[in-house]
Amino acid sequence: MLKLRIIIVVLLLGQVGCISVSRRRVVPAAERPLPAKTVSRADLLMGLEEKSKQIRTLQATVALDASGGALTTGVLTEYRQTKGFVVVDRPSHIRIKAQAPLALATVFDMVSDGKQYRVSIPIKNKFIVGNANTPGKEKNPILNLRPQHIVNALFVDVMPYVENSKVRSILEEAVEGRQSYYIFSFINIAEDTAQLIEKLWIDRGNLEVTRKQIFGVDGKVDTDVQYSEYQLQGDVSFPSVILIQRPTDDYSLKMTFQKTSVNEKLAVDAFILEQPPGAELVQQAEGSGTN
Repeated sequence: MLKLRIIIVVLLLGQVGCISVSRRRVVPAAERPLPAKTVSRADLLMGLEEKSKQIRTLQATVALDASGGALTTGVLTEYRQTKGFVVVDRPSHIRIKAQAPLALATVFDMVSDGKQYRVSIPIKNKFIVGNANTPGKEKNPILNLRPQHIVNALFVDVMPYVENSKVRSILEEAVEGRQSYYIFSFINIAEDTAQLIEKLWIDRGNLEVTRKQIFGVDGKVDTDVQYSEYQLQGDVSFPSVILIQRPTDDYSLKMTFQKTSVNEKLAVDAFILEQPPGAELVQQAEGSGTN
């Protein structure tokens, strides 16, 4: 009888102990995880393939905010709210023109066909011609901006990976704060050592791509792009704000799209940029800079 009483007391104490450490709290709506859709890997990849093919041409008026120099010089130089115009004919042709905010004078006018780029800089009375794929070595990191950096950042394009038997993809889930993501990683297995090429972050709330990371040798991030404020352009969803960061070149470029049209016919001279009369011609050597 005594043993039975002891057992009952122990059980009661155990229950009291459990009750004493248990708490209930209503989680505020602002702290709860946002709704997340569940989609199969096959459907996600199909959606990325469709998105890759949606846009053929792009014309836009944009506000440009650029900055650079913090990593290489320790001094951050900022260029705020420069007005710009962008024309793209995929996969490689681009023209981007920037104007000073008040005077509307041309700061630079740049075109590229994916192989060669041509830049007119009226304020310096120079006309630069160079290899579109050669990294810049300018003292001012902003001048290392290359048209192909922008082309690669503007669009999601998984077709080169899907069509390459040496590229594999990995799908994972991630949570940051209240946001849930699907992340596709594309890996090149052609060499003995696999190489991470690109990561695409897909918001599980709306299934839009919110981030694109392009990797170079040894896993270094060459380009980190963030997409936000998607809007419909006809039947195509396109971000209104694109932030391009190039850690290896030490600059970032924020593009805020104010007026955008997609898949419209472009002018025949959209990518023709001739050397202005009297401008100094500068042939950009491999890996060299221009003062």
